[in-house]
Amino acid sequence: MAEELNDQELLNLCIDGDRRAWETFVLRFSKYVYYLIQVTGRKHGATITEEQAADLHNDLFLALLEDERRRLRAFRGQNGCSVRSWIRVITIRRCIDSLRRRRKVVSIDEGGTDGSAVQLIEPGESPFEHLVQANARERQSRLSELTASLAPSDRLLLEMIYLQKMGADAISAALKIKKGAVYTRKTRLIKRLRGLAEAAGLIDA
Repeated sequence: MAEELNDQELLNLCIDGDRRAWETFVLRFSKYVYYLIQVTGRKHGATITEEQAADLHNDLFLALLEDERRRLRAFRGQNGCSVRSWIRVITIRRCIDSLRRRRKVVSIDEGGTDGSAVQLIEPGESPFEHLVQANARERQSRLSELTASLAPSDRLLLEMIYLQKMGADAISAALKIKKGAVYTRKTRLIKRLRGLAEAAGLIDA
């Protein structure tokens, strides 16, 4: 029975188009998605009504089925990232995208929710503050291209740090790596992004 499968096994059946597995998948994560929507709203000082939460919830699961379940197929579970952690990332991203549209907050990226590029709700806290200006659309676009060239695991780390505002302990637990490895990967990733930005002429060497 689908209810007895673990998250990865259930996801695999959903990718294959198993209707019963999909119904179970939605039931299994619905409560968690609603929780994340409300928590994200409160964290960013926004009130999300029950109707808005329901719309976000439905939009999320519908998006997972679009293009022959492309987003479901995109999940790789690299570096110990669980299905639950992945659901957390995409839910928070969609919620923040919705808040951004409501508040007209400038974004580093206005793409979709399939992990194509990192998004920063508060770009002033990132190492690339001077790159994210409202009157520098071309520069923002080029920076988005840099993040899109990163490996999925690196984009996930950026999202955890700058989008979800997760601490080293939480990231360590989510990715199942040592806390020291979190700092090491973060340092190497920022160094690489700086190098890419310099090579692209976005910042001075």
